[in-house]
Amino acid sequence: MDLLSERDCIVSLATCPGLEPGTLRRLVAGCGSASRVWYGEPAIWKEVCRLSETTVESLQRWQRNITDGAMAESRLLDRSIRVVVRGDADYPTRLHDLPEPPLAIFVKGKVDDLHSMFDRENVVSIVGTRRASSYGLEATRWIAGTIAARGWHVVSGLALGVDVCAHESALGVQGVTSAVLASGVDLCYPVNHRRTYDAIGAAGCLISEYPPGTPVAKHRFPERNRLIAALASVVIVVQAGEKSGALRTAEIALELGRDIYAVPGPITSVHYRGSNRLLADGAAVLLNPEEFLYNHSDFVPSHSLTPAPPKRWQVLYEALEEPLSAGVLATKLGVPVSHVYAGLLELELEGWIERRPGAVYGRKPQNLHPNSAGC
Repeated sequence: MDLLSERDCIVSLATCPGLEPGTLRRLVAGCGSASRVWYGEPAIWKEVCRLSETTVESLQRWQRNITDGAMAESRLLDRSIRVVVRGDADYPTRLHDLPEPPLAIFVKGKVDDLHSMFDRENVVSIVGTRRASSYGLEATRWIAGTIAARGWHVVSGLALGVDVCAHESALGVQGVTSAVLASGVDLCYPVNHRRTYDAIGAAGCLISEYPPGTPVAKHRFPERNRLIAALASVVIVVQAGEKSGALRTAEIALELGRDIYAVPGPITSVHYRGSNRLLADGAAVLLNPEEFLYNHSDFVPSHSLTPAPPKRWQVLYEALEEPLSAGVLATKLGVPVSHVYAGLLELELEGWIERRPGAVYGRKPQNLHPNSAGC
């Protein structure tokens, strides 16, 4: 029987049930190569990495199960999952900035577009608390929607609160968004995010360092967070308490030389102490997504856009005979509020409407519009 190549050994080890990515990295580093691990003896594994008997037995069973170099990878492809190994042409370049880059990542979705999606400057990770306030969610919708509408790739973690709101806001403007998971890419967590999970797979991709079938566990979120920090050129923390995992994401991003932004919140609220602390420690303040785009040389002045409200949002524009909230507009028009937010965002970006106090939107006076006569 032919020996497995180094790449095949990495794939085989990375897909082994029960072998955590961090353990695998230490094992390969200690033995010198994935091949030496794959063809090594249990005594060496224990000496190098102090593997438990359970992990050793799992790895031995997996060795007996994999008899061909392409076997592990072909099983993944049968499930529309691709494994990308460090050294492959499509391996996201920014992951190399990590002290211990993943040996392999698993990808579901637009698996052939990894290079174009991640190896560019306009990739932003938007993170925050699972227990986001209404203000935090509104800020997330505004920021993620505006940035995604201008072509930025929005990365987050599909968790409750800020994460899923960032994904859905990007999807609402037909933007590109990807999720990094703390489970296998074949598992959706939380399960009630299934529709968003599927939409992300169509618009971007689902990424994990964990092999398919791996369930969510508390200790896997820090591993996920380091990938979220590394994949982007910029990290935005919308809302975070003192112990939020988003702060660790920001800390890793800072260590990697990424730009860090935070949205300010009430100084009296414990739910913003983490993000406010980031600002006190030197993170850039994010008050307006268009200012963010301008600072990153991606600003398109609104007067350079359409000379009339886009036809697809004409009904929405006409419904604003008086200032109304997104919820009232959704009820009035009989459409999902996410659809209304997408329209309001585009109309606001193009200068046809404006956000007013009380979370309502109103038409801008026509003589103030950049494309109106006399301006």
